[in-house]
Amino acid sequence: MARARSSAIALFCGCLLLSAGALLPACEQQGGTTADRDEETTGGEDEGRGDRADRGDIEAPPGSREPEGDDEDDLEGGADETPPTSGGTAQTGTPASQQESPWGRPEVESGEPLPPRRPVSGSAQAAYRRGIESGQRGDTEGSRRAFEEALRSDPNAFRAAYNLGVLADRAGNADGALNYYRQALRIQPDYERAAEGIVTIYVRRGQAADAVAFMEPLARRWVRNLHIQALYGEALIHANRPEEAIQAARTALRRDERFVPAMLVLVKANLRRNRTELAQSILDQAVTIDPNHAEVQFLRGRMLQEQNQLGQALQAYRRAVELRPDYADARMALALQLLAGANYPEAVQQFEAVARLVADVPEVHLGLGNAYRATKQWEKSKNELDRVVATSPRSPEAHYGLALLYLEAGADMPGSDLLTSLQRSQQEFRAYRDLMGPRLAREDPSTAYLEEITRQIEREQRRIERDAARRQREAERAARQAAEGGGTTEGGGTE
Repeated sequence: MARARSSAIALFCGCLLLSAGALLPACEQQGGTTADRDEETTGGEDEGRGDRADRGDIEAPPGSREPEGDDEDDLEGGADETPPTSGGTAQTGTPASQQESPWGRPEVESGEPLPPRRPVSGSAQAAYRRGIESGQRGDTEGSRRAFEEALRSDPNAFRAAYNLGVLADRAGNADGALNYYRQALRIQPDYERAAEGIVTIYVRRGQAADAVAFMEPLARRWVRNLHIQALYGEALIHANRPEEAIQAARTALRRDERFVPAMLVLVKANLRRNRTELAQSILDQAVTIDPNHAEVQFLRGRMLQEQNQLGQALQAYRRAVELRPDYADARMALALQLLAGANYPEAVQQFEAVARLVADVPEVHLGLGNAYRATKQWEKSKNELDRVVATSPRSPEAHYGLALLYLEAGADMPGSDLLTSLQRSQQEFRAYRDLMGPRLAREDPSTAYLEEITRQIEREQRRIERDAARRQREAERAARQAAEGGGTTEGGGTE
């Protein structure tokens, strides 16, 4: 069945944006950078806003990077004196007067000053911290209650609103998540994490135009927020407007030419324009600036995979997941690579992790169903694939996966026998072909599968008929023997 598995993988290798936001721990995230400033800082232009070191935060989907100077460091006893650059490299040993602001040089300063990040009251901070600790223990309900308490204690606790959105999104309640993200933005109008959560949901729903319409006024207003500019560029890429995405990225890079998120927008935009060499060159620069940036490693993996350097691609995906255990895109790519490489048990683990992060993405459950099938967990595989069919009934890949499942499981399929499984496999392959329509390739493997299944069904039907005939003969023989034996007793018996 190796051909079956490889065919399913080939059907499934699509690109996903699975980010659903990251729960904000008291101090958080990305390796290779210094800590933030205190919560009480005003968030002025000289406050660094790059990525932070991972300090054991709970898992969450990719893409959210809390800006420097925008964290709960007062809960941890203070922050470093020197802000890092937004490219992720701390400026140390340089007098403050000679340090270049991560928010841009004075001669290019323009736009509305960024609003200060609202401080949170002590009681709300205590509840917020309990929410983070509960989340780290896997106590989702306790985490939710604590964040709600923080928000009741202080209506300005925008991070609590954001985290409630993350929890709602992970639970599959995207509409509830949108409401919480919008609430966080009403409190803190330039809060890039909440904006990213909204963009992510729009993109997952196939509403890239809505993502652009949402981000455009934010990008115009908060010109000095480099993360907002990069996020606007991401939305434009998903709307297939790469030229405009490049302009958005340049808006950020004019202020900080080493700002990695904007560089990655350029990479993706140029890939959309089929300018692979230019994209590779920009990515190489980003690697030099911040090799510990998770998305840098993820994009390295994608480009290495395109070049058929699968071993190196796998290493890059692993590194991205190490840097951010909450990075669903990287976990998804890693899981698909593991599945293609027949490392089925680890593929299952990675798909399960992605499914915990994003509950409402059919492609995740399709991958998990395929991985369960590869490890002969037939019932689990069926449950996942049936879930995809229920939410995406016109998904040819889901029907293909079910067809392979019934074919491989055969008589071992719970509640089924071999003939029933073969017939179900035949039905699912036909459904797959109908849904593919004119997209079906002439050499599509389903053709060979259907021919083989037809032969197997005929053989199994003949076997069943032979067995039925044999049982009938045996029954008739037993009846004759019983009749003959009974006649002798009646005729020859004595009283």
